Amino acid sequence: MIATNLLPSRATRDGGFTLVEVLVVIVVIGLLAGLSIQTAFYAFDVARLSRSVANLRQITSAIVQYETENSAVPVGGLQPVSDILSLLGDQAGRLDPVDGWNNDLYYEDLGGGTTGFRVYCFGKDGVPDGEITGSWIDFYTDTVVENGTFIQAKW
Repeated sequence: MIATNLLPSRATRDGGFTLVEVLVVIVVIGLLAGLSIQTAFYAFDVARLSRSVANLRQITSAIVQYETENSAVPVGGLQPVSDILSLLGDQAGRLDPVDGWNNDLYYEDLGGGTTGFRVYCFGKDGVPDGEITGSWIDFYTDTVVENGTFIQAKW
């Protein structure tokens, strides 16, 4: 007599994934995607900060050229760089008065046009930190150039 087994053996069962295996794969893919997105956003912020630093350098160079020709820097308190572009004349060229996050860059005369100047990028949030500490913490930290030298910056 031939014995017939009514239940299929494991070897003869159709192939496929169990629900647990599918869920584990979905969780792993989700974690990898989350890390990739976070890294991409960080890279975008690094690029925006690099653009801001380049704009600060160009503006600082234009102000130094203005100072060389006029023996003084543009006079005025804390104001958007766009307000002094007309004073810089030919030095302004194609200056971009905004940072990488499209916030205004700011200019400040440190004393009647004779003692120097500062140019500020207030970071990702566009809000001044209030105090210059000389250290850079994150993309929200102000980047400051004083008389052509970065006194608070990531680089």
